[in-house]
Amino acid sequence: MVLKSFYDLRFGVSPGGARKDAHHICGSLDEARAALDSELEESINVWLLFEYGADLALDVYQRGERVRSIDLHPFVTIRIDGYPDITFRGPGKPTGYAVGADDPYKVKSVLEDGIFAGDFDDAIEVTVDWDGVVVPPLEGDIAKEGDYVKLGDGPLDDLDDLEDLDDLDEDELEDELIDRGYVAYGSHDFDA
Repeated sequence: MVLKSFYDLRFGVSPGGARKDAHHICGSLDEARAALDSELEESINVWLLFEYGADLALDVYQRGERVRSIDLHPFVTIRIDGYPDITFRGPGKPTGYAVGADDPYKVKSVLEDGIFAGDFDDAIEVTVDWDGVVVPPLEGDIAKEGDYVKLGDGPLDDLDDLEDLDDLDEDELEDELIDRGYVAYGSHDFDA
């Protein structure tokens, strides 16, 4: 098995009152951008980012090894009509939303409740400054539809040396790869 290069757009929160563990395995930066746009179209995900301190990162894997993790928070801006822009210094660190307010906590509470309830759906816009994100290009063989990749920093199995995989049909092979920690190319929410 050739170890592929890919991007993993991660969006999630640790287990607790809210759960999300989305991974978008992409073979191009355009795919990662589209995946993030899709995530941020849902007001509940904007709420997770603003209120819950959701993790939001783009991991870069070169030939199966994670070589870089880019925190995307500093590049995200949430605009809601009638409020100052919401920007982020990092996970759980929104800023700017109460500029000039007498009571910043009240403003945050109104925004949290309104985003969660969907009250701002027609007045909210989320942008990502992708031009400001320095993302290395993928090298070598790039993952594509039908491929399986391994996430994280653990050791990679050399699947070429495992003769027991040769006798498996397609479904059995897929199950075996998943059991060994591999995930299919595409989008997954492991806590959904």
